[in-house]
Amino acid sequence: MAARDVKLTHLTFDWLKPLLTKRSRALATRGFARRGAVVAVVAGVLAFVAIQVVLSGASIVTHLIADPVYGDKERRLSRLERAAPTGAPRVILLGTSRTGYGFVAGRVQAAATEAGSPAVVFNFGVPGAGPITHLIYLKRLLADGHRPGLLILEVLPPLLVDLPDGPFEARMLKGDLLTRGEIEAVDRYAMPTERLRRQWRDAALSPLYEHRFKLVGRIFPSALPWQLRYDWGRTPDPNGWNASDVETVGDEQRQKGIAGATAEYRDLFKHELPAGPSVAALRDLLTLCRDEHIPVALVVFPEAITFRALYPASVESKLARFFAELTTEFGCSFTDARTWIADDVFLDNHHLLRTGATTFTDRLAEDVILPFLRARSSREGR
Repeated sequence: MAARDVKLTHLTFDWLKPLLTKRSRALATRGFARRGAVVAVVAGVLAFVAIQVVLSGASIVTHLIADPVYGDKERRLSRLERAAPTGAPRVILLGTSRTGYGFVAGRVQAAATEAGSPAVVFNFGVPGAGPITHLIYLKRLLADGHRPGLLILEVLPPLLVDLPDGPFEARMLKGDLLTRGEIEAVDRYAMPTERLRRQWRDAALSPLYEHRFKLVGRIFPSALPWQLRYDWGRTPDPNGWNASDVETVGDEQRQKGIAGATAEYRDLFKHELPAGPSVAALRDLLTLCRDEHIPVALVVFPEAITFRALYPASVESKLARFFAELTTEFGCSFTDARTWIADDVFLDNHHLLRTGATTFTDRLAEDVILPFLRARSSREGR
């Protein structure tokens, strides 16, 4: 009986052994799968965190990530400087989209070389910029080693308005474009610093998300609409000119542009102008240039008659006195080019088409830039 029990037990165990072995293998496989999944998740999280840390750190080191428009333009300026003759002065035009469309910097650079006064001439026009942004950019340029021999500063008169809710350019400026120090510095100009600080913090903590359009715009721009690409600084022109995409526009398209510009700027003239924080920023910029011994030429860019019609007579007289005071106080020159260009070479009524840009640039070069460069060369005995 005992022998039979042993035999039965042995048979029973032999029958269960394959099942137990199979189950053990299945459990082991599931365990490995779970561990593999955990490892994959952890690796993914670590990679995501690493990318965030790298982007956050890189955005501190270079403006190419946080403010690619400035970063790309600054990099192009650096290339020109490296290729320029030793001692060639830098002529930099800081401005708005009017400057971007309207100043053919390479044309002036070629003319200066032909005249025997070689210079690096660069278009640093950025849409939405105003006196506060220009002050930020000038400080960056100086910190990055770009010292203008002549700073041409575009002044867009409607942006000198004193609005109840702060400077007009605050509507365009975002905190993720700035450094923390820059945000604190613009607080004195009635900027929405709480919003700017929040946007800066969001970008510092989650740069991959907050800078997503800037990154995609650089790697795969066609995936985004043009206004989200941040590619204004990546113009094909090596001297920074953002030439209009078209040579001419029809009357219907121009009228749409005029209507849009009128709607954007008309109401600004109902407020005090020139006055307020933007004027303070402009004065601070001129003070910085005086302290740094940087010559400045102020320029109001061309405007079609429909844009000039927006100026009340009282504003015109105030602006005339204001610019006269600036030239006396800071020793800068002032050029009012509003009437220089015919209406049919504007994209709308204040952005120049290519033909208008060439005409304006040639006159600005002859009236302002080349005389300055000739006088400089004469003083230096060239």
